[in-house]
Amino acid sequence: MILSGLGIVTRQLVRSLRHLTQQQQPCGVDLTLRQVSKWTSAATIDFDNTKRQAAKTSSLPFDNNNNNTSQTIILQPGAYLIDFNETVRIPLNCMGTVFPRSSLWRSGVGIVAGVIDAGYEGAMGALMEVKNPNGVVLYRNAKLAQIVFEELGQSVEGYNGVYQSSTTNVGRDGTEKV
Repeated sequence: MILSGLGIVTRQLVRSLRHLTQQQQPCGVDLTLRQVSKWTSAATIDFDNTKRQAAKTSSLPFDNNNNNTSQTIILQPGAYLIDFNETVRIPLNCMGTVFPRSSLWRSGVGIVAGVIDAGYEGAMGALMEVKNPNGVVLYRNAKLAQIVFEELGQSVEGYNGVYQSSTTNVGRDGTEKV
C-alpha cells in the first residue's frame, strides 16, 4: 500500500519541510533543492564494500539575483549530485522511492535515486541529469522531486550502513563527512 502525503506528514517520515501545505501531495511529499555538486574524481565500487571509495565532489555556488533574496544556479548539460533540504526517517515496515516532478522532465532534466531502505534515517540526495541542450536555471529550494512511501508486507531488520544518520549525501570518504 502506498501512503498518502497526509499520512507521510502525520507520521513525520519526511522532516525539515520548507512549507508543509505546498510540499504535501496526494501520493507523496515534494523534495526541495539545498545544494548542487559536481564530481571531481572517480569512485570505486566493489561487492563487499571493503574497497569502496566515494567520488570526491565540489559544491557549486548559487548566484544572488537583483535583490539578494533569490538564489539561482545555471546548470549546463551534464550530471550533478543534488542534496535535498528534507531528511527522512523510514519505518521498518516501509520503503521510499524518489521520482522527478513532471515540471523537471518536461524541461529536459531527470532525477535518478535508489531505493530508500526501511530503517534509514538521514539526508537524501539524487543524481540530476540535465539533457536540455540549453541547460536549466534552478532556484534554491525549488521543488524537484517527490518521495513516495510504500508499506512492506512485514517489518524488516532495517538499514544499518555507512550512510545511516548522514547529514549530506556525498558519501563515505567524499569531501563532506557523513
